[in-house]
Amino acid sequence: MSESQADTLNRIEKRAIEAKAIAPLINAVIKRLGREEALAILEEVNQEEALLRGRSLAEEIGRNGIEELVDEVAGWGCGGVWEMDVLEQTPTTYSFNVTRCPYHEKYRELELQEYGVGFSCCRDEPHARGFNPRLRLERTKTLMEGADHCDFRYSLEDPPGDG
Repeated sequence: MSESQADTLNRIEKRAIEAKAIAPLINAVIKRLGREEALAILEEVNQEEALLRGRSLAEEIGRNGIEELVDEVAGWGCGGVWEMDVLEQTPTTYSFNVTRCPYHEKYRELELQEYGVGFSCCRDEPHARGFNPRLRLERTKTLMEGADHCDFRYSLEDPPGDG
């Protein structure tokens, strides 16, 4: 695949390629170290990468508030059907439920749903911290883990010295 072809792939296609390439390695690590340790390694690597991507994104656009987060979230489902219900959006909060996720659907299609949290879901919180160190994400459930929706609750903490 040429570099220009890779540039035209959407996020879902890129993640599918990554997942198909990484899954045999994960399976081998599971055999050697056990499932818990292998999945911890997968999540750790993806979380570190997500933190750096969040920082890079903030630097690229030059702003890192809720408004920019909303724009970023709008692109997450690129390449698939993304359904969400926005519950609240203020200058310091952004809360929504995802009821249909193309990442969940793609990993299920590839029969790799058991690794979906490690491939994707675990990235969300460190990406938020990288994007803005004051940005917090609370999420108690995901479609990937069998829930009927993912509950995303972003909030900006007060800067040090405020309040």
